[in-house]
Amino acid sequence: MSESRPRSLAVFVTSHGFGHLNRTVSVLNLIPDEIPITIHCGAELITHWGERLIRPASFEPRPTDFGAYNPPGDSLTTDGSETIRRALEAHAEAVARIETDANLLRSSGASVVLCDAPATPLVSAKKAEIPAFLLANFTWADIYREHAVDELGKKLVAELNAIYSQATAIFRAEPALPLTGIAPIIEVGMVVTPGRDRRVELREKLGLATSDRLVYFYVGRYGQYGMGWDRLRKMGERGIHFVGFHPPPHDAGEVPNLHVAPPWEWTGADLAASCDIAVAKAGYGTVCEVIVAGTPFIYPPRTGFAEHPELERALNAWGGGIRVSPQDFNEFAIEAAIDQALTLRPGPPPFPIDGAQRVADHLIACIRQS
Repeated sequence: MSESRPRSLAVFVTSHGFGHLNRTVSVLNLIPDEIPITIHCGAELITHWGERLIRPASFEPRPTDFGAYNPPGDSLTTDGSETIRRALEAHAEAVARIETDANLLRSSGASVVLCDAPATPLVSAKKAEIPAFLLANFTWADIYREHAVDELGKKLVAELNAIYSQATAIFRAEPALPLTGIAPIIEVGMVVTPGRDRRVELREKLGLATSDRLVYFYVGRYGQYGMGWDRLRKMGERGIHFVGFHPPPHDAGEVPNLHVAPPWEWTGADLAASCDIAVAKAGYGTVCEVIVAGTPFIYPPRTGFAEHPELERALNAWGGGIRVSPQDFNEFAIEAAIDQALTLRPGPPPFPIDGAQRVADHLIACIRQS
């Protein structure tokens, strides 16, 4: 590489939820500022990057890719046929961008590519003769496989596996599916930014007594309608207070013991580390955050999403997870689970927790050697 071209990192992140953003940002915040970073993501996520990224970066808006489809009002269930239909459309559009992305990588002077977890930029990087790494605990081929019941779906899975095989290597982020037989594996453990215990500050901001119980509460941006808000409200009589990033839906009325934390001041990891219990869906980021914080975790099962069994295995190995039924979760019939959680003393994390630093170190070395 000539001295006139910067040694830089090009990052491609899926628009499917915030978990991939949070995982990737834990790595990028460890990359020195002198290494330029360009983040390619859905335009709708750029503001959220600004809430978590603490180093300079430029952004390239990218058409939204597709992960899994949840029926309206049900964020715990994957609609298999609709997932495959939308994934086929998104995949065709992504394949059509391969040459454009390759030219963009060449013209920008990128020296390394990191993907979490889009596939086609790996092909673009290979065309541009640039090392490309996949950061993942699953691939979209893994997610689609159980829903691929016809020839088009099966062909999609096969094509995605072939595309993922273009990766220079895979940073396997635990808890993870095997990811074997695709590309060389680099085991990195859990990729997460540990939260800060700010419970004294949090109690003071909320005006709570030390006897009150704090629960980190995250049921996502969707699927909150029809949930048992009256039941959650009544828990305030026991001094149980919930803290999250979203207010209840308008028709739920006031819920005095549900407090909204500004996302530009608090991270999910900070809330997990500052609360006595967490109640949330079991996504990669939340699972890693509660395990690292040692905060007991109440969660429902998810159907039709291949990573869930691995996340649940990690929670069981750690000893701090309490599974409740989808019905109890939706109705907030979790009083007994909360009482049980308050008695738990989880063990140490089942995997190394410095995965973000391991990934960052590998990328830095690769960039500086380019």
